[in-house]
Amino acid sequence: MKPFLPFLLIPLLGLGGWAASAWMPAPDPLTIPTVLKLDPPPALGVAIPPPASDGPVAVSLDALLPLLPSEVLRQADTQKPPTVNAILVLGVQRLAQVNGMPMGIGESVGDFRIADIETDRVLFVQHTVGKQRWVPLTDQ
Repeated sequence: MKPFLPFLLIPLLGLGGWAASAWMPAPDPLTIPTVLKLDPPPALGVAIPPPASDGPVAVSLDALLPLLPSEVLRQADTQKPPTVNAILVLGVQRLAQVNGMPMGIGESVGDFRIADIETDRVLFVQHTVGKQRWVPLTDQ
């Protein structure tokens, strides 16, 4: 077989497919189904009303998120934030010694993530609840 023959097969196969599609009957047009009502999962506990027109259904994002149990919220409120032993600010670089470990912005300590470091305090955000707490530098 000559090396150029495979390159001739590709246009021939395309032409054969086009010719076959010309003789085949056209398919039925697709219709978009209409939604009369939405049945959300029972775990959501939220009734979503049907749309007023053929427009999209607006669903609150809070209805789709899982609910936090009250025990988790209570435990997060009583959880003590980490202690800040030292803070180092050199231009744009900011480091804090948290519970004896050097950490930067974005690192996590248990359930707390460091969101900001200032010269005299550190901002912690709790993962589970999203609460923010400023913790001052402890004098030792």
